[in-house]
Amino acid sequence: MLLITVSILVPPQELAAQEGVESAGPREPDLTLAAEPLLRVGIFDGPLEYIFGDVTGAVRLEDGSIVVADEQSGNLRRFDANGRHLWTSGRSGEGPGEYEGLRLLRNCPGAPLTVFDWSLDRITELDLDGNVLATRSLLAAGVRPYNGPFCAPDGRLVYTPWPDDMGASYEEDLAEGDVYRWQTTLASTEGDSVVTLRSGIPGAERFFIEAGASGPRWWGRDTEFAPTGTGVWYGMADDYELEHVDWTGRVTRVARWAGPDLTVTDDRVDSYREGWLVRYDDPEARRNFERDVWPDIRDQLPERFPAYEALIALPDGAFWVKTHGWLAPGEELHLLDASGVWLRRLTLPSGAVLDAGRDWVLLRQRDELGVPTVALYDLVETGG
Repeated sequence: MLLITVSILVPPQELAAQEGVESAGPREPDLTLAAEPLLRVGIFDGPLEYIFGDVTGAVRLEDGSIVVADEQSGNLRRFDANGRHLWTSGRSGEGPGEYEGLRLLRNCPGAPLTVFDWSLDRITELDLDGNVLATRSLLAAGVRPYNGPFCAPDGRLVYTPWPDDMGASYEEDLAEGDVYRWQTTLASTEGDSVVTLRSGIPGAERFFIEAGASGPRWWGRDTEFAPTGTGVWYGMADDYELEHVDWTGRVTRVARWAGPDLTVTDDRVDSYREGWLVRYDDPEARRNFERDVWPDIRDQLPERFPAYEALIALPDGAFWVKTHGWLAPGEELHLLDASGVWLRRLTLPSGAVLDAGRDWVLLRQRDELGVPTVALYDLVETGG
């Protein structure tokens, strides 16, 4: 396959022609979860289709059903609006309809379901019955995402690449344990072409291990982004600020809002630690975490926490901003409209967001026995 790479150079006067919007607080009342979920699937013992190992994604379909991706078993499972299992599709492997790494993509046109295999760098499209419609290799097109890809409404895939794919090296003069942040590009695929929308922007924070080896930094910042119909909202998580770049590479809007204070405090570090501990099923696992894992996390504390760790685009151009996990439990999500105005604040008592709309959220949770579940909740105004 012929790969054509296009870099968009925008004149300085166009970069300056941007609108700014600042929000001191959300325009509408705060939200929280309804008292009970509309739907919950996941059990400790029983039929295998209801037992989850490693849920890496889930989406809600228009009929109220949900599709859950379980990477441990290498399959997708669809459940109706009442939680009844409808079908299972896929298994571990490298053939058509098989997966080595499993991520469900949202808002993709052209097929009811779209899967990105991060291990094989492959896109698989499926119908509503779980049948494979098409597959295509991103690697064959020279595309190897580090973050993403995420779908735009017109079918483009937006991603940031690995730095070695950009011909960059960050290993000179680094010693073991050193923290660094590479420069990245924000790119989109259009057919067989790759278009660079922004270049030279801060990417992931990582720590150096040895030549050719590094890892993501605990508490690290990264470039987060969400495609919409008009372009891509993106930011570096240094503060509560995002830029909107259109499909020509021109920055058209800047959104700023007054999210939670990012100062590192003992209380917030303790909260983050407790958020990790509740993920473990037994006391021995928690002790092992505190002895073997937590010291490394604690020792990598930055001066300020990252502001956010994910953006979740909605079909109407609005998007949720998932604040960084140091707030767990009690994590906040902020809903910004298509122009960048802060509309809503959602506080989650527990769980990790898999999919969301304006008035509902799909979460990965654990029940009182530590069993992995997926639950769909309505959102209600606090105090309502």
